[in-house]
Amino acid sequence: MPQLDLAAAVPGTPVPGRSEITAAAGFLSSLLRGRVSESRLRGFCGAMAEALTEHYRHHWFPEKPTKGSGYRCIRINHKMDPIIGKVASRIGLTSQQLFALLPRELTLWVDPFEVSYRIGEDGSICVLYEAAAVPPTPPASSAFPLLTCKEELMLGRTSPPKNYLLTAAS
Repeated sequence: MPQLDLAAAVPGTPVPGRSEITAAAGFLSSLLRGRVSESRLRGFCGAMAEALTEHYRHHWFPEKPTKGSGYRCIRINHKMDPIIGKVASRIGLTSQQLFALLPRELTLWVDPFEVSYRIGEDGSICVLYEAAAVPPTPPASSAFPLLTCKEELMLGRTSPPKNYLLTAAS
């Protein structure tokens, strides 16, 4: 995988995560492995990483990872995702070839700290990459750190919460 030139970002603009983009480009490339030549595969992977970096440049919010997630979603659903189509055409693959090589239905979510995918409409969601978000540092004057609602609920728990399905019978 070629190194990304993330230093070329506009100052003050959030730079998309290198690890997340590497995971996404690598995953999409792995779907083509063995079906296209290694040189085309390397070209696709590098071009995909560059395209995702540019596409996500103003839509990357590590402080609010779900903000912009719809924009960052890569989707094939009987229509080819425009980013994949554009990158594939750069290495000489046609739309017909892409549809023959890739799953008919694929969703890839590329968010700060997590990259996950689903093949098919009813498939399981699989996590490709996950990193812990770095919590903001509380001000030095605060003797007690601020907790999120979820963290407050978890205080004193030794196991994760259990989900229950409540139904009413008449």
